[in-house]
Amino acid sequence: MKPAILAVCSILAVSLTLNGQNSTRGVGIYPGDPKAYNGATLVLETQAYRNLALHRPAYASSSYDYNLTAQLVTDGIRDTRLPRWASTASSVRGVLPRKEREHPIDDNPITSVDLPGTGGWVQVEPAGRDTPLEVDRVDVVARAWSFAQQPGAWTCVVLGSDDGQTWTELGRTSGTEVPPAPEWMHAKQLKTSIPFSSSSHSRFYRLRIDGPNVGRWQVGEVALFDKNKHLEVGGPYDFTSVWKSAGSGEEWIYVDLGVVCAVDHVLIFWVERAAEGAIQISDDAKIWRTVQSLPAGGGLTDDLRLSQVEHGRYVRVLMTRPASPDGYVLSELEVFGRGGPMPRPQTAPTARVNQRIELARGAWRIQRVRILPVR
Repeated sequence: MKPAILAVCSILAVSLTLNGQNSTRGVGIYPGDPKAYNGATLVLETQAYRNLALHRPAYASSSYDYNLTAQLVTDGIRDTRLPRWASTASSVRGVLPRKEREHPIDDNPITSVDLPGTGGWVQVEPAGRDTPLEVDRVDVVARAWSFAQQPGAWTCVVLGSDDGQTWTELGRTSGTEVPPAPEWMHAKQLKTSIPFSSSSHSRFYRLRIDGPNVGRWQVGEVALFDKNKHLEVGGPYDFTSVWKSAGSGEEWIYVDLGVVCAVDHVLIFWVERAAEGAIQISDDAKIWRTVQSLPAGGGLTDDLRLSQVEHGRYVRVLMTRPASPDGYVLSELEVFGRGGPMPRPQTAPTARVNQRIELARGAWRIQRVRILPVR
């Protein structure tokens, strides 16, 4: 390496070292000058009786997808609606795992599901809510891989079912040749629309795609429509503030109160309740002690007043048997007692005449202003 280049590299190394020395002060510590931090500070509150779980971190044994997560049970939103969720499957792999579940319905034709040239299918189940979607058309995007120069004829059929066992044909389309795709795909690309003879309210939709001269299909998109409106299935498009378990066996969800607190009252707001379970408390989230069993039956709210004040940092709802085949769906977990950290805003700067004031500190809040009519 030439001396000039060595000198430049040395200067850069020294500069990066000097500038990077104070880039972080440790995990959870403001990365810079403490005087530049304008956020709230956490102060232990031991006197006020309150919901200790509000906005605290929550953890669960599982979650059905990346939208129905544990953190939603401490966000302060009590929701009573059953959420929308989606399940997808294929003839090759059965029910698709969570990381691949949205591949055929994510509006991205590059993520895809592999099928054989003939006899394969992709299935979409728009689940949840109290009423099924109304669908009158399915659009399909797929890539055809074949050693033949011309993949030849193809057929797409959409079937509907209410139970996943008995199927009815809803519509079909076919062609004599798969159109060419962009050169970088090295495959043929099929885009087709399959209108139904009448609107369907099926719970399951299955796309069967066949091409005798096709070696392998990659189905990139199965889009559901109603009156030319694209119906987004599950995901963040139809938000409900609930946690949903991935399974229907033993599951749990717990909240970290921050420090050991005194607890005597737990409120649970269910959408799909547990038929059996218990409230548990722990100091380390490893060893749990049961303080009260969940009611065997009842409505969607469990108002549990403990027989005595319990002390612990973590409060867990252990669920051992669901009351519904949909598993456990929990909207809000509220834990009442005393203790725990509370945010306290830093003192706002003193206002002075003709002086700029930064509004980063203080207990500022957004509030609607009432505008009186002009008389």
